[in-house]
Amino acid sequence: MMIRYWNPIEEADAIRHQLDRLFDGMLDTDTSTVNWSPAIEVWDQGNALVLKAFLPGVKADDLDIQVTRKSVSLSGQRHAEDLPEDAKRLYSDIRYGQFQRATKLPVEVQNTKVDASFEQGLLTLTLPKVEAEQHKVVKVNLTGESPAIDAADDA
Repeated sequence: MMIRYWNPIEEADAIRHQLDRLFDGMLDTDTSTVNWSPAIEVWDQGNALVLKAFLPGVKADDLDIQVTRKSVSLSGQRHAEDLPEDAKRLYSDIRYGQFQRATKLPVEVQNTKVDASFEQGLLTLTLPKVEAEQHKVVKVNLTGESPAIDAADDA
């Protein structure tokens, strides 16, 4: 039977070398080619949905917004800041390059009446809801006094 002695220092040293190789590989990655996705939030404001997208560092010219009745698609690009010749970027958590984000909406919207604003990297879309016929209550007058049909929204 062979007896092997455990050396915790050698084990810790081996783990440290493995972690060093892992993090060295991560730091060598060119962040300009890594895809990223902006954070968004959507809320219901009664007669409209509001979508906010956080796009710091993205210029309005580099942004493409497409709205259908059932979804919103955002795409664009964030460019890396040019550094002076004598400077070298050592570390960056900021992702640059192309992005695309699409989200399905919980209700249909009037995509021809979208209101958009873009200030300081915050995109705000106000998406008016479609008036669905199934959500209306129609009152019909049968007394013969007036042939008009009155419609009221069902809350």
